[in-house]
Amino acid sequence: MKRIAISLLALALASAAFAGAESAKFGAAVTVKKSVPVAKLAAAPAKFEGKTVRIEGTVAEVCQGRGCWVRVKDDKGQLFLAKSLDETVLLPKDCAGQYVVVQGVVTALKAKPHEHEEGEAHECPTPEFVVATQGIELRPAPAKK
Repeated sequence: MKRIAISLLALALASAAFAGAESAKFGAAVTVKKSVPVAKLAAAPAKFEGKTVRIEGTVAEVCQGRGCWVRVKDDKGQLFLAKSLDETVLLPKDCAGQYVVVQGVVTALKAKPHEHEEGEAHECPTPEFVVATQGIELRPAPAKK
């Protein structure tokens, strides 16, 4: 319970900081320099299993419960899910449409039931693979080429 309260406080502070900022960071620093294309990762995630990767794109959707997962969409519409498996990297619920950089380990997910807070009416996605989030940066969208 204490961990949840601390996570919610951190999320509230991060949301307030992000509201007027040009960029915001959540979790560990993103240190991987070269991104793996979302489409390449989505086409063969098992090839990347256990590897630390960086993916970039637009936030297509974000968890409306705690902000623990985000769907990253590339410029061609390909999607991949990044999820904070231990719920220590939480995003603002209103970040859809922002540019996002995610670093994490590609992980095979085993389906496991879990409970939501009372009043949460949403479904958590259950993909076969995710990027287990270590760090996230929300940035202004890059200029179109």
